Amino acid sequence: MPAAQFDVRVVENRALTGGYFVLEFEAARPVPIAAARPGQFVMLRGDWGRELLNPRAFSILHAPDDRHFSILAKVYGRGTARMAALAPGDPMTATAPLGVGFPAARAGVTQLLVAGGVGLPPLHLQARVAAREVGPRSVELLYGGRNRDDLVLLEDFARWGVQTHLATEDGSVGARGYVTVALRERIELARARGEVIELLSCGPTPMLRAVREIGLAAARPTYLCLEENMACGFGACLGCAVPVHGPKPYRYCCSDGPVFDAREVRW
Repeated sequence: MPAAQFDVRVVENRALTGGYFVLEFEAARPVPIAAARPGQFVMLRGDWGRELLNPRAFSILHAPDDRHFSILAKVYGRGTARMAALAPGDPMTATAPLGVGFPAARAGVTQLLVAGGVGLPPLHLQARVAAREVGPRSVELLYGGRNRDDLVLLEDFARWGVQTHLATEDGSVGARGYVTVALRERIELARARGEVIELLSCGPTPMLRAVREIGLAAARPTYLCLEENMACGFGACLGCAVPVHGPKPYRYCCSDGPVFDAREVRW
């Protein structure tokens, strides 16, 4: 379904641990947001005048109907700082749904969802949809952060019956170390069981690079939701180029992604 631009207002701004926050929006009219697939995103811009001209891209966390959706964010710069200060009723402009999402969950395949930082939202939505449409055993979450405050919305996965594997660098929750250590262990377990798995990941680029190497080495289908700065969201500005293998040296995160087959990405 093609994207649309529409006006929204903030319904709720919910603070979480670690500086994360969830913004829920309501559109003034029915829009195609409910058709969004995990991994697709929304471009959001506030009434900020000339100070901040470009909209910001956010993965869609949840879109329960054709007028409501939510995102998860963390303050990293001026744009997200403005958004963290939004109050119910404040207006924004949205364009959605944009981009290419993750492959759908299916019976007989376990999808390992590898998340870090603000890379959680598309995998959160993937788990929600998979648990509802296929069953909670079709997905497992592997989620890492620096400490316990970086791991948010865990209660949702518990409510859906999705198994989680947690890792923190300081050992405050789950295993001590990087989430990629847990991923290697889980792949070895799948190999011993003869289990069919595929990897879906979103998070910081160093983590994505590691997941790519692990997935390709294990010869498992691996999909990466890349985090690139986007100024337009639909391939006009050409600012989010991704190096790829193939006849063309680059593709674009906003229009060709943000989800890419790991074999395609030229890192």
